[in-house]
Amino acid sequence: MFEAVFFLLLALASTWPLATQLDKAIPTGQERVATVPLFNLWTIWWNADRAAEGFANYWSAPIFAPADNAFALSETQSTTVVVAPVVWISDSRALAYNIYLLTMLVANGWAGSLLVRSLTRSRFAGTCSGAAILLLPFVHWQLGVLQLSQVSGILLTLHFLIRFLTEYRMKDAALTGAAIGFCYLACNYYGYQLCLTLLFALPLLLVKRCCFRRLIVGLVLMSAVASVMVLPVAVMQLSVSSRQNWDRRVETVYRLRAVQDDYFRTLWRGPLSGSAGSQARFPLSPGLACSALAIVGAAVGLRRRNSRRVTAFLLLFLAVAAQLSLGPGWLLLGLGLRPFELLADWLPGLSAMRSPHRFAVLVQVSCVVLAGMSFAQANSQGTTNDEAADEQRSLAEPVSRRAEWRRMLQWGRVALLFGVLIESWPAKPGLYAMPEFEQQRSWSEWLRTETQTDDIVAHLPFPSGRSVFDYEDTTVAMLWSTYHKRRLANGYSGFFPNEFFQLKANVQGFPDDRSLLAFQKAGVRWCVVDMVTLSPESVEKLSGQQRLSIQFETDDRKIRIYEVKPEPAGEVDGKSE
Repeated sequence: MFEAVFFLLLALASTWPLATQLDKAIPTGQERVATVPLFNLWTIWWNADRAAEGFANYWSAPIFAPADNAFALSETQSTTVVVAPVVWISDSRALAYNIYLLTMLVANGWAGSLLVRSLTRSRFAGTCSGAAILLLPFVHWQLGVLQLSQVSGILLTLHFLIRFLTEYRMKDAALTGAAIGFCYLACNYYGYQLCLTLLFALPLLLVKRCCFRRLIVGLVLMSAVASVMVLPVAVMQLSVSSRQNWDRRVETVYRLRAVQDDYFRTLWRGPLSGSAGSQARFPLSPGLACSALAIVGAAVGLRRRNSRRVTAFLLLFLAVAAQLSLGPGWLLLGLGLRPFELLADWLPGLSAMRSPHRFAVLVQVSCVVLAGMSFAQANSQGTTNDEAADEQRSLAEPVSRRAEWRRMLQWGRVALLFGVLIESWPAKPGLYAMPEFEQQRSWSEWLRTETQTDDIVAHLPFPSGRSVFDYEDTTVAMLWSTYHKRRLANGYSGFFPNEFFQLKANVQGFPDDRSLLAFQKAGVRWCVVDMVTLSPESVEKLSGQQRLSIQFETDDRKIRIYEVKPEPAGEVDGKSE
């Protein structure tokens, strides 16, 4: 109970002043535009909406209409269904979003505490490590990307996996599989990265005399549980992606890779901030104090027989994640080989990974765990042969000298521990004030009551660019669609269907004949036009466009709803050609 309250207070303090605006704003973190947070807000609503209907038509999200299975274009974040009751009861999307975010931060702290406490047998070390995990620099840097706030699945996987490979209990194997499934459902990126990193690091944990039969049975059980949770989502995503040819351009992946200097740069505090001539672009350093404690933890762990294997595994896990974060920039031994590109050729999904620098979250998690282990081990009374030898040697020293040395080490560890928390304390997060629905109620209610449930609506003007900045208005339109509940021809996602790009190209001249013919061909019946952002030339063309019929206008004349007049199929097809 103490830890739960402590982590909750820490989550509220580290995201302040979010707690004062839980139903009025959502955090954007370091995002310069609210596109991604608004899209995740819409995702929470869609999961809640489908949960209320028994998950019927789950993949047929009302965006990019008439494209099929639009929800498979992005992270489903299925775990957000836990806040569905908040949406149902309060009808506040922002409140559900913020409760989920704070819950994930608390879960991060609890999972970190659980893992380190199990490795060190020290509640104090576990609680301190949990606090450091809750304040993990990567998480708060990416606070505006909701799914990246969840690292508890990574920690729980490591916790139950280490327990299984120590005691070979089938319960731990099943829990490991469940933790992997939870990690993937909460964040596809983290789930995939975790499994890929374990693929290379796990063999080190298997180097031990064991019951081979129980090991095999446990691994099969682990895989079965994870598959039951992951495959329904992953299979649909792979199926849709195979029809879209979504391999990321090498230039994009190369640009979003980490470089070595990134691991010497912090975003807010600490001496590891990079030099003026540094190539660093991403603040991926866990901090000087955390790095120092992690080095001590690695040295002490490798020296002690009872923790040597786990420490070596964590170091290999860290090293593999760090190398994968370099993406196409990772050169093998100067031979010109790029392992990341070779892996992308035969591992499903890796070729679609846009941001390899996100592997750095595994590096930071490993550093915090090693740091926690060092603090506890240095204060524990060991029983190994190495420790016994140390004890015998120390008996020859004066008692006062030994006490003074231990006191210095103790204060040094405490100073480093406070340094970890100080360096990790995040900057004040940016907040996006939720737009007032009352100002949009009139036209939204008209759509909900005067149109058919399967009608397709287009919000105009369509974005002309392809950056995240160009799609903020689109995600706002997606927010309004959660109230009128009509399918949108617009949409934003991690990926875009090819049909959308074609439609987008054809409607840039709205309201010309080409754009109206494109809408007719796509089955769009209603156009919601923002008259404020429409160009004067387009406003003038609207009055003379015979293919549109105005059906509704708000009192302030800022929003108009036009009906796209139907035409014979032959005429539409002929003109579109």
